[in-house]
Amino acid sequence: MNTLLIGATGGVGQSLAHQLAGRVSRLWLSGRNGQILAGLARDLSALAVPAELGNELEVQALAEEVGPLDLLLYAAGAVQRAGLREQSMADLERLTAANMGGLALLLKYARFNPQARVAVLGVYPELIAVPGLSAYVATKLGAEGLVSVARKEFRREGVRFCLVRLPAVATGLWAPLGGAPKTALHPDQAAARILEGVLAEPLTEVLEIR
Repeated sequence: MNTLLIGATGGVGQSLAHQLAGRVSRLWLSGRNGQILAGLARDLSALAVPAELGNELEVQALAEEVGPLDLLLYAAGAVQRAGLREQSMADLERLTAANMGGLALLLKYARFNPQARVAVLGVYPELIAVPGLSAYVATKLGAEGLVSVARKEFRREGVRFCLVRLPAVATGLWAPLGGAPKTALHPDQAAARILEGVLAEPLTEVLEIR
Protein backbone atom coordinates (compact mmCIF):
# COMPACT_ATOMS: atom_id res chain seq x y z
CA MET A 1 0.00 0.00 0.00
CA ASN A 2 1.68 3.20 -1.19
CA THR A 3 0.84 5.71 1.56
CA LEU A 4 1.42 9.44 1.98
CA LEU A 5 0.97 11.09 5.38
CA ILE A 6 0.74 14.88 5.33
CA GLY A 7 1.38 16.59 8.67
CA ALA A 8 3.65 13.82 9.89
CA THR A 9 5.56 16.04 12.33
CA GLY A 10 2.49 17.11 14.31
CA GLY A 11 1.28 15.39 17.45
CA VAL A 12 -1.31 13.15 15.81
CA GLY A 13 0.84 12.89 12.67
CA GLN A 14 3.80 11.38 14.52
CA SER A 15 1.54 8.83 16.22
CA LEU A 16 0.00 7.95 12.85
CA ALA A 17 3.45 7.54 11.33
CA HIS A 18 4.57 5.12 14.05
CA GLN A 19 1.40 3.08 13.76
CA LEU A 20 1.51 2.98 9.96
CA ALA A 21 5.12 1.79 9.86
CA GLY A 22 5.20 -1.91 9.08
CA ARG A 23 1.52 -1.92 8.06
CA VAL A 24 1.99 -0.41 4.61
CA SER A 25 4.44 -1.37 1.89
CA ARG A 26 5.75 2.15 1.34
CA LEU A 27 5.32 5.09 3.70
CA TRP A 28 5.97 8.68 2.62
CA LEU A 29 6.06 11.37 5.31
CA SER A 30 5.69 15.10 4.82
CA GLY A 31 5.65 17.84 7.47
CA ARG A 32 6.71 21.39 8.18
CA ASN A 33 9.56 20.58 10.62
CA GLY A 34 12.39 19.27 8.44
CA GLN A 35 14.59 18.10 11.32
CA ILE A 36 11.81 16.09 12.98
CA LEU A 37 10.69 14.79 9.60
CA ALA A 38 14.13 13.47 8.69
CA GLY A 39 14.58 11.75 12.05
CA LEU A 40 11.11 10.24 11.98
CA ALA A 41 11.61 8.87 8.47
CA ARG A 42 14.97 7.41 9.45
CA ASP A 43 13.60 5.73 12.57
CA LEU A 44 10.63 4.24 10.74
CA SER A 45 12.41 3.30 7.50
CA ALA A 46 10.03 5.67 5.73
CA LEU A 47 10.66 8.27 3.02
CA ALA A 48 10.75 11.99 3.85
CA VAL A 49 9.23 14.36 1.28
CA PRO A 50 9.25 17.92 2.69
CA ALA A 51 6.94 20.40 0.98
CA GLU A 52 5.42 23.79 1.74
CA LEU A 53 1.68 23.29 1.45
CA GLY A 54 1.15 26.87 0.33
CA ASN A 55 3.56 26.46 -2.59
CA GLU A 56 1.89 24.91 -5.63
CA LEU A 57 5.15 23.90 -7.32
CA GLU A 58 6.37 22.10 -4.19
CA VAL A 59 3.09 20.24 -3.78
CA GLN A 60 3.15 19.27 -7.45
CA ALA A 61 6.71 17.97 -7.08
CA LEU A 62 5.70 16.00 -3.97
CA ALA A 63 2.80 14.36 -5.81
CA GLU A 64 5.05 13.41 -8.71
CA GLU A 65 7.69 11.94 -6.40
CA VAL A 66 5.35 9.69 -4.40
CA GLY A 67 3.58 8.33 -7.48
CA PRO A 68 0.14 6.67 -7.55
CA LEU A 69 -1.24 6.37 -4.02
CA ASP A 70 -3.36 3.77 -2.27
CA LEU A 71 -3.80 5.90 0.86
CA LEU A 72 -3.51 9.65 1.44
CA LEU A 73 -3.83 10.81 5.04
CA TYR A 74 -4.16 14.58 5.46
CA ALA A 75 -3.29 15.38 9.09
CA ALA A 76 -1.81 18.86 8.60
CA GLY A 77 -3.25 21.69 10.63
CA ALA A 78 -2.59 25.12 12.14
CA VAL A 79 -4.46 27.34 14.57
CA GLN A 80 -4.17 31.00 15.55
CA ARG A 81 -6.23 32.71 18.22
CA ALA A 82 -7.19 36.22 17.11
CA GLY A 83 -10.42 38.19 17.02
CA LEU A 84 -11.87 39.19 13.68
CA ARG A 85 -10.67 42.78 14.18
CA GLU A 86 -7.13 41.62 14.96
CA GLN A 87 -6.71 38.80 12.42
CA SER A 88 -3.86 39.51 9.98
CA MET A 89 -3.90 38.46 6.36
CA ALA A 90 -0.60 36.65 6.85
CA ASP A 91 -2.07 34.48 9.61
CA LEU A 92 -5.20 33.85 7.56
CA GLU A 93 -3.10 32.73 4.59
CA ARG A 94 -0.99 30.44 6.80
CA LEU A 95 -4.06 28.75 8.27
CA THR A 96 -5.67 28.45 4.86
CA ALA A 97 -2.60 26.72 3.42
CA ALA A 98 -2.35 24.22 6.27
CA ASN A 99 -6.01 23.46 6.88
CA MET A 100 -7.48 23.62 3.38
CA GLY A 101 -5.27 24.93 0.58
CA GLY A 102 -2.67 22.18 0.80
CA LEU A 103 -5.42 19.58 0.54
CA ALA A 104 -6.84 21.26 -2.55
CA LEU A 105 -3.41 21.31 -4.22
CA LEU A 106 -2.73 17.68 -3.36
CA LEU A 107 -6.02 16.60 -4.88
CA LYS A 108 -5.18 18.64 -7.97
CA TYR A 109 -1.88 16.84 -8.59
CA ALA A 110 -2.05 13.48 -6.80
CA ARG A 111 -2.47 10.27 -8.75
CA PHE A 112 -4.37 7.36 -7.25
CA ASN A 113 -4.53 3.63 -7.74
CA PRO A 114 -7.97 1.97 -8.10
CA GLN A 115 -9.91 1.89 -4.82
CA ALA A 116 -7.52 4.37 -3.20
CA ARG A 117 -8.53 6.04 0.06
CA VAL A 118 -8.21 9.66 1.15
CA ALA A 119 -8.71 10.47 4.84
CA VAL A 120 -8.87 14.07 6.06
CA LEU A 121 -8.74 14.96 9.75
CA GLY A 122 -11.58 17.29 10.60
CA VAL A 123 -13.36 18.64 13.66
CA TYR A 124 -16.71 18.76 15.38
CA PRO A 125 -17.96 22.22 14.30
CA GLU A 126 -19.85 22.84 17.52
CA LEU A 127 -16.65 22.42 19.57
CA ILE A 128 -14.61 25.08 17.75
CA ALA A 129 -17.14 27.83 17.02
CA VAL A 130 -15.77 30.12 19.74
CA PRO A 131 -14.51 33.71 19.74
CA GLY A 132 -10.98 34.06 18.41
CA LEU A 133 -11.04 30.99 16.19
CA SER A 134 -12.80 32.39 13.14
CA ALA A 135 -9.94 31.63 10.73
CA TYR A 136 -9.52 28.11 12.10
CA VAL A 137 -13.25 27.43 11.88
CA ALA A 138 -13.54 28.81 8.35
CA THR A 139 -10.59 26.86 6.97
CA LYS A 140 -11.42 23.56 8.68
CA LEU A 141 -15.05 23.71 7.56
CA GLY A 142 -13.84 24.75 4.12
CA ALA A 143 -11.83 21.54 3.99
CA GLU A 144 -14.98 19.58 4.84
CA GLY A 145 -16.79 21.19 1.93
CA LEU A 146 -13.85 20.38 -0.32
CA VAL A 147 -14.03 16.72 0.70
CA SER A 148 -17.76 16.61 -0.05
CA VAL A 149 -17.20 17.85 -3.60
CA ALA A 150 -14.06 15.76 -4.16
CA ARG A 151 -15.99 12.63 -3.18
CA LYS A 152 -18.27 13.22 -6.19
CA GLU A 153 -15.58 14.37 -8.61
CA PHE A 154 -13.24 11.45 -7.92
CA ARG A 155 -15.93 8.76 -7.87
CA ARG A 156 -15.28 7.87 -11.51
CA GLU A 157 -11.61 7.27 -10.59
CA GLY A 158 -12.61 4.90 -7.81
CA VAL A 159 -11.16 7.09 -5.04
CA ARG A 160 -12.97 6.92 -1.70
CA PHE A 161 -12.97 9.73 0.87
CA CYS A 162 -13.33 9.67 4.64
CA LEU A 163 -13.77 12.76 6.80
CA VAL A 164 -12.54 12.03 10.32
CA ARG A 165 -14.16 14.15 13.00
CA LEU A 166 -11.83 14.42 15.98
CA PRO A 167 -12.51 15.67 19.50
CA ALA A 168 -9.77 17.50 21.40
CA VAL A 169 -6.42 15.72 21.18
CA ALA A 170 -3.52 16.64 23.50
CA THR A 171 -1.05 18.05 20.97
CA GLY A 172 1.00 21.21 20.54
CA LEU A 173 -1.81 22.65 18.43
CA TRP A 174 -3.44 23.66 21.71
CA ALA A 175 -0.47 25.74 22.90
CA PRO A 176 -1.81 29.06 21.49
CA LEU A 177 -5.10 28.35 23.24
CA GLY A 178 -3.64 27.79 26.71
CA GLY A 179 -3.29 24.01 26.57
CA ALA A 180 -5.49 21.02 25.81
CA PRO A 181 -8.61 20.23 27.88
CA LYS A 182 -8.22 17.59 30.58
CA THR A 183 -10.56 15.33 28.63
CA ALA A 184 -8.40 15.44 25.48
CA LEU A 185 -7.39 12.16 23.86
CA HIS A 186 -3.75 11.10 23.85
CA PRO A 187 -2.35 11.27 20.28
CA ASP A 188 -1.68 7.51 20.29
CA GLN A 189 -5.32 6.83 21.17
CA ALA A 190 -6.52 9.15 18.43
CA ALA A 191 -4.17 7.61 15.85
CA ALA A 192 -5.27 4.06 16.69
CA ARG A 193 -8.94 4.93 16.30
CA ILE A 194 -8.28 6.84 13.08
CA LEU A 195 -6.47 3.92 11.46
CA GLU A 196 -9.02 1.41 12.70
CA GLY A 197 -11.70 3.30 10.76
CA VAL A 198 -9.67 4.43 7.77
CA LEU A 199 -8.35 0.93 7.02
CA ALA A 200 -11.71 -0.75 7.60
CA GLU A 201 -13.90 -2.20 4.88
CA PRO A 202 -16.24 -0.74 3.87
CA LEU A 203 -14.83 2.76 4.34
CA THR A 204 -17.26 5.10 6.06
CA GLU A 205 -17.68 8.58 4.57
CA VAL A 206 -17.67 10.29 7.99
CA LEU A 207 -15.79 8.70 10.88
CA GLU A 208 -16.76 10.20 14.22
CA ILE A 209 -14.31 9.68 17.07
CA ARG A 210 -15.39 10.55 20.57
